[in-house]
Amino acid sequence: MKTAVVYYTLGGSTRSFARAEAGARAADLLEAVPAKPYNPFTALMQGCAAARRQRGVPLAQAPDLMGYDRIVLMAPVWGGFPAPPFNSMAALLPAGAQVEVLLVSSSGSSEKSRAKVRALIQGKGCRVVCQRDIHSHQ
Repeated sequence: MKTAVVYYTLGGSTRSFARAEAGARAADLLEAVPAKPYNPFTALMQGCAAARRQRGVPLAQAPDLMGYDRIVLMAPVWGGFPAPPFNSMAALLPAGAQVEVLLVSSSGSSEKSRAKVRALIQGKGCRVVCQRDIHSHQ
C-alpha cells in the first residue's frame, strides 16, 4: 500500500510530527504550502474564522495525491477545526483513498469538528480509517 503523509504547519510542530509519521511508515512526506502564508496574527484573525467555516486557501505548492492508497492528512487545530490548508488538501483527495486525519494542538481539541471533517472526506469518495488529535505539549 503506497502511503503519503501530507501536512500543513504554521510554526513547525506539525512538521515534526509529520516527519515522524512518514518515517515510521516509510511513507512519502508532502507539504501543502499556502500561496499567501499565514503568520500568527493572520492565523488568529482570519484563519480561525475560515477554519470554522471549512474554507480552503489557494496552495502555492499543491501535493499530487494520485497513486496513493492511504493518505495521512495533518494540520494544526485552529478554533476547534483543522487550519484552512487542511481543507485545500482534502479537496485534492483521489476517490477511493483510505484517509487518516491527525490534527496537532498544544491544548485544544478537534472534537467539535470531527463529524464535519469526516463528512468532508467522505464527500470526496474516500474512507476515513483513523481520526485523532496529537497534543504537541506531550
